[in-house]
Amino acid sequence: MSSPCCVDPGAKQTHKALGHTEEIAGVKTYKTGEGKSAIVICTDVFGNSFINVQKVADSFAQGAQVTVLIPDYFNGDPIDPDVPDLWDVLPSWLEKHPPSDACASIAKFISSIKGHYESIQVIGFCYGAKAVVHLITHSELSSTVKAAVVGHPSFLVKEEASQIKRPILFLCAENDSLFTSDLRQEFEKELKANGLGQFIEYPGTVHGFVVRPDGSEQVNQQQHKAIQDAIEFFKKNI
Repeated sequence: MSSPCCVDPGAKQTHKALGHTEEIAGVKTYKTGEGKSAIVICTDVFGNSFINVQKVADSFAQGAQVTVLIPDYFNGDPIDPDVPDLWDVLPSWLEKHPPSDACASIAKFISSIKGHYESIQVIGFCYGAKAVVHLITHSELSSTVKAAVVGHPSFLVKEEASQIKRPILFLCAENDSLFTSDLRQEFEKELKANGLGQFIEYPGTVHGFVVRPDGSEQVNQQQHKAIQDAIEFFKKNI
């Protein structure tokens, strides 16, 4: 279920983070924005200290006028994007941090913060998409989440398509070896039929592009569009 795209950090990005890290519900969390509603980001394998995802979070906070939270569900042990041979690191890292652990962690986090915000929406990239889908396929959790977004998801299985209970936007790479055409077709069939799903494909992109674009003009433009599409979806569902 993994490919080299999972650990390609993309082009080096610079950004002065607008938020800060604090402990929320016992979890070190990047927090940005001051809205009464919240967006929770479930990260890829590079975790919440990765400047790329903090940059995306700041864009969401400003664009949707919400509080954005990125919990560290790796307990301080994300993959370091600057380490060489990242592909070799991934298998052993996944043994220590299976997606099921992230699902349990984010469920606990969401349950802990639900009384503090008027509404909560969630978004997950790559690895983090599994945790998002976990939240909106379980009745006791989905009641807390108003809507969800996933970008180039990993680890999803066909059976989850019919279990989704909340509106969801898929930000789809044109070429994605993890969210394959067969898998995507299954989700589209189920979620277009029940009206819960929206799917947008971004030309010239591959898995990881929303958080880890390759620096080319085409992909940078598509990344910007995907972020704006997510913001508009969030604003509609607050």
